[in-house]
Amino acid sequence: MSEDITHILKSWKNVSGKEITVRMISGDDGTPKIQMRIDMGVIQMELDGNPSGEKPEGHESWLQYFEHKRQEYESGHVDDYYSLSPGDFRKLRHEGVQYYYRYLSLMELDDFVRVVRDTDRNLRLFAFVKKFAASEMDRWSLDQFRPYVIMMNTRAKASLLLKEDPAQGVEKSIEMFDYGIGRIMNFYKEYGLEEEIENSVEMSVLKALKNEFISSAPDTLQSKLQKAVSEERFEDAAAIRDELKGKRKNT
Repeated sequence: MSEDITHILKSWKNVSGKEITVRMISGDDGTPKIQMRIDMGVIQMELDGNPSGEKPEGHESWLQYFEHKRQEYESGHVDDYYSLSPGDFRKLRHEGVQYYYRYLSLMELDDFVRVVRDTDRNLRLFAFVKKFAASEMDRWSLDQFRPYVIMMNTRAKASLLLKEDPAQGVEKSIEMFDYGIGRIMNFYKEYGLEEEIENSVEMSVLKALKNEFISSAPDTLQSKLQKAVSEERFEDAAAIRDELKGKRKNT
């Protein structure tokens, strides 16, 4: 059998000028797989489980394995502190990139449930490394991407809310965007980087998406305003009025 993948690359249509192109295929083993077209090649990933299809030390992922090792270690060491070695960290970082490629592909496929799954997983990875990596550089090298993953996680959750409940989904999605924006703000405050908040690309994306949802549902906002006033939640009512003013100004 030829190992040349030229015929596979040529089978992709309309890939020029696109930042990312993905597709679902049926693998030789009968299970669905994701393929991402990259410059001069293709990345193939499992749809579920570990993207690589591997089972490190019998676990679904290196993260799951090291979480298990940490629990074992702490159950037998009262005064000692578990930490990740540089080699452990490299395995986790490499695996995190694999999950990143997959949730990026899943977002293109509108598979929001799995995007939430994989972004939640990488956020758990960042928290684990931040707590247990021996090197401060190692901790920051992953956690610096937390705002981006929060942004992707929020987009997927908001899209899922709208897909599952078109009637109430807009209002719930707007609340989800607010929650995601708050999580990103907390990241910058945590590191004493408040001055960077206004320059955050991730914040800008979520705010822009929130405004799109607001523009598409002025009646929903009006109902929220009336409810806030009737319940004497005047601070909430003022914030909703500001949103309505911004919407009218842009129409």
